[in-house]
Amino acid sequence: MNRITPITVTFVALIFFSTGFAYATNHTTSIFSGAQRFADSNTYKNANYSFSIQPPLNWGVLTNLPPNVSNNAVVIFSNNDKSQLATFGIYHRYITPNVIEAISNHTDNDVLATIAQEMTAGNNNDSQTIVYNGLVDRFNDGVRVSVSSATRYTADNSTTLSENIIYFLNNGNQYTLDLTSNSTTIDKNSQLFEDSANTFLSSQTNPVPEFSVALAVLIIGMFSIIFIFRAKGLARIDHK
Repeated sequence: MNRITPITVTFVALIFFSTGFAYATNHTTSIFSGAQRFADSNTYKNANYSFSIQPPLNWGVLTNLPPNVSNNAVVIFSNNDKSQLATFGIYHRYITPNVIEAISNHTDNDVLATIAQEMTAGNNNDSQTIVYNGLVDRFNDGVRVSVSSATRYTADNSTTLSENIIYFLNNGNQYTLDLTSNSTTIDKNSQLFEDSANTFLSSQTNPVPEFSVALAVLIIGMFSIIFIFRAKGLARIDHK
């Protein structure tokens, strides 16, 4: 089940006391500079959210999904393999300029710590999620964060592996690309996911108006909307 968890006191403290500002992955180009060449060849185009992508070969769009499963994903692709199901969801939300400012003013480690905190906040006796890898790339029009994680379910001792790419764009749009697979096929599906993500292209340019909020609320809330959408309703895939 997808989830959004509230920010914790521990993480608020992390924001207040962070002092490092050395970024190792700065780029002077657009996030989508490499994807521009796929603008005409991308086969999935969404006019409502102004993006296009070339999904993995032979992966189809899942339709008629109930909201509690899709969590209002813009689209979910599937490999249609019932024995080794893998899904690839794309999600969108609007963010205020305060979020972009917060990401810009904190280190890569702080950003990854925030996301890891959100992803693992729902750990309990039924499931445990760990974040084991992350990378932050900073561009002139936003920030792209890549994160890998694993979730184990105690009920059936199954494990799902996830790859996520999150785009925090300066124009006020956030896109999350989320792959969920089992451990047997994760290497193959991760490569398909990365190849597809390299074609992801957003042309949305309309900024979201900045909302006037109290400073205390802003500090606590500016990172609370940094989240990873999970497609766990579709992703309880047996560990093979």
